[in-house]
Amino acid sequence: MRWWIIVLLVLVAVVLLVWILSVNTTFLQKSLIRLICAGNAGVKPLDYDAVLAKIDTLATDTSYESAFDNGALDVYAAKGESTLPLIVYAHGGYYVGDDKLDFTYYCQSLAARGYVVANINYQLAPEGRYPTQMLQVDEALRYLLSRAEEYRIDPANIFLGGDSAGAHLSSQMGLYYTNPVFRSRIGGTPAIAPEQLRGVILHCGYYNIDTLRATGFPMIADSVWMMTGKKHYEGTEAAKSMNTVAWLTPDYPPVFIDCGDKDVFLSQAREMIAALEAQGVSVTSYLPTTTKFPLMHEFQVRLNLPEAVEGLEELAGFLGERSK
Repeated sequence: MRWWIIVLLVLVAVVLLVWILSVNTTFLQKSLIRLICAGNAGVKPLDYDAVLAKIDTLATDTSYESAFDNGALDVYAAKGESTLPLIVYAHGGYYVGDDKLDFTYYCQSLAARGYVVANINYQLAPEGRYPTQMLQVDEALRYLLSRAEEYRIDPANIFLGGDSAGAHLSSQMGLYYTNPVFRSRIGGTPAIAPEQLRGVILHCGYYNIDTLRATGFPMIADSVWMMTGKKHYEGTEAAKSMNTVAWLTPDYPPVFIDCGDKDVFLSQAREMIAALEAQGVSVTSYLPTTTKFPLMHEFQVRLNLPEAVEGLEELAGFLGERSK
């Protein structure tokens, strides 16, 4: 019986230790998120050989000379000699995990439709807290435009996009370049003028911090804790700035937004659409309904699904219209 008592006490001690760690630090949550996100690659498109035949790889794991860690990018461009619109793409992963590598197929597929696509990394939380990642997107843009001739970039046609946390990041950059009051909270000198930013691409993201916890998305509140440094982040200055819908103005750039019907962030997409429309901002939305495979979080990178392919075509139409 003594051995059973010892085993029970050890188990209780382990559970208590795990509870203490999870309540007072983000170490366990960070480790779990990074484990979940590891290898979370999109699905190769069925026409992948045709995609590769249409693009050049202009840079791989190239530093964009960031003042922060993990500042690297890959650049893909449609074949040819003419200048092309630029899309800067930021990956998701709660701001805590994942890597640009997992979105290679998607970025290559975008480039094949007539664009230069820069697929970027940024410093992950909690080592990099808000607004580190915003400053890095601006650094990446500055770097890319300094090499516009080499990468065949048209500086007058710039788009910012991303998925999940990367969509939130891109939504924030739309504010950074068009809302001076918001930008004063972040700091820095913008790399581009508002008129250069032709649109923002928002895949399956969140945009209202005040209603984010209520979505029930697993560990999402922990990720904002890691970004802000506050477990109860609501009402903090960082969370106020992170609340994209609260800072929208009529000057915000045109938006393409999508989300699957089995994604709990669908409510966030609808909130964002309503907030944009209330400001008179042009919105192109794609909110498909499941017919076979459940359209869950980040369905758009599953390029073997007809809904993902259709979404890519809808996005191409948006990009083509806005880059004329």
